[in-house]
Amino acid sequence: MSQMEKRACPDQIMSQNVQHKPAFLFLLLLYLSFIALGLPDTGLGVAWNQMRADFGVPLEYAGFITMTITVCSAISGFLNGKILARYGTGRVTAVSCTLTALAIIGFSLSESYWLILLLAVPLGLGAGAVDAGLNSYAAENLSSKHMNWLHSSWGIGATLSPVILTIGITQFGSWKAGYGFIGVVIFCLSLSLFMTLSFWKQKRQGGAKEEIREDKPWICGIAPYLSVMAYIIYVAVEGGIGLWLSVLLVESRGLDLSAAGFLAGAFFGSIMIGRFLMGFIADALGNRKLIVLGLAISAAGSAAFFYQENVMIYGTGIILLGLGFAPLYPAMMHETSKRYGSGQAKKIIGYQVAFSYISLLTFVPLIGYIASRTTLEFIPVFTAVSVAALALVIKTLNQLT
Repeated sequence: MSQMEKRACPDQIMSQNVQHKPAFLFLLLLYLSFIALGLPDTGLGVAWNQMRADFGVPLEYAGFITMTITVCSAISGFLNGKILARYGTGRVTAVSCTLTALAIIGFSLSESYWLILLLAVPLGLGAGAVDAGLNSYAAENLSSKHMNWLHSSWGIGATLSPVILTIGITQFGSWKAGYGFIGVVIFCLSLSLFMTLSFWKQKRQGGAKEEIREDKPWICGIAPYLSVMAYIIYVAVEGGIGLWLSVLLVESRGLDLSAAGFLAGAFFGSIMIGRFLMGFIADALGNRKLIVLGLAISAAGSAAFFYQENVMIYGTGIILLGLGFAPLYPAMMHETSKRYGSGQAKKIIGYQVAFSYISLLTFVPLIGYIASRTTLEFIPVFTAVSVAALALVIKTLNQLT
C-alpha cells in the first residue's frame, strides 16, 4: 500500500463515520417519535378527577373526549394511504406531530370542558396520522427487529404519561402542568422532524429515494380484508383484557385491589418487555415464525388464564398472554409491507390502524357489556376464542400471500 493510500484510509474511515451518524440520529429520532406517540394515550384517566372538578362536569364526560380522539384517529388512518402518497411520509408526520403538540398545549391552557372536547378533534387527527405514518415507514424501511423495539418504545411513552400527569398534580398542583410538559416535548420533537425531512426520502437500506413501487402485483380478493381482520381481533382481545382484567380478578376471583392492579400492570409490562426481547430474535426468525411463536405462547397463556383456583397458575397465564401478544402487532404490520406492493401496503396499514381504533371503541365496551350481563368469566373464554380465531386468520393469510 502506498503512502498516499495509507494517508487516505483514515480520511475514508472518518468519512464513513460521518455518513453513518445521520442515519443513526434519524433512527434515534424515530424511537423518540414512538415514545412521544404513547404520551397522549394514557394520561387522561389520571388527570380526569381534577379536570372534571375544575370544569364542573360529570364523571362520564371523559368518555366523550376519548370517543372523539378515537374516531378522529380512525379517520386519519382511513385517509393515510392517499395523504402519504400525495405529501410524503416525512411532511405528513411532522405536520401531524405539530398538530398533536398544539392540541395538547391547548389542553394545558383550557378553562372549559367544551374547549377540551374541541381540541380532541385535532389531537385525534394528528395522533392517528402520526401512528399510521410512522408504522408505514417503519414497516417498509426498517427490519423486524426495529419494528418490535419501536413498539416497545411506544410502551415507554404510555408508561411515562400517567407518571408525568401525577407529578404535575402532586408537585405543581394542577393537571395543566403535566399536559403542558407533554405538549412542549412533542412540539420540540415536531421541530426535529421538520429539520430531518430529507432523511424520510431515503431508504435505510441502500439510500434509495422513497417512491411508490409495486414490488408485487396488486392483491385482490380476501387477503387484504384478512390483514385488517387480524388487527380487529388482536386489539379487541388485548384492549378487553387491559380494561376488564382488574374487575375480573377482584369481583370474580376474589383478589384484593393491589394484587389485581399488580397483575394488570404485569400484563402490559410483559408486552413492553416482550417486544424488547423479541427484537433480538425477530430478524433471525422472520415475521411469520415470530407470529406463530407469539400465538403459541398466547394459547398457553389463555389456557392457564382459565384456571380459577390457583392465582399462581392464572397469574402466570396473564404474563404469558402479554409475552405472546408482544410481537403480534409489530410483526403483523411489518409483514404487511412484504405481503403487498408498496402502494397497497401503505393503504392497508392505514386501514389496520383505523380499524384498531374502531375495535377499541366498539368491541372492548361490548366485552364488558356481555360480561356484566352473563359472567365475568366470559373474558377468559373470549380470550381463548380470539387467539384461536387470530391463528386461523393468520394461517389463511399466509396461504394466500
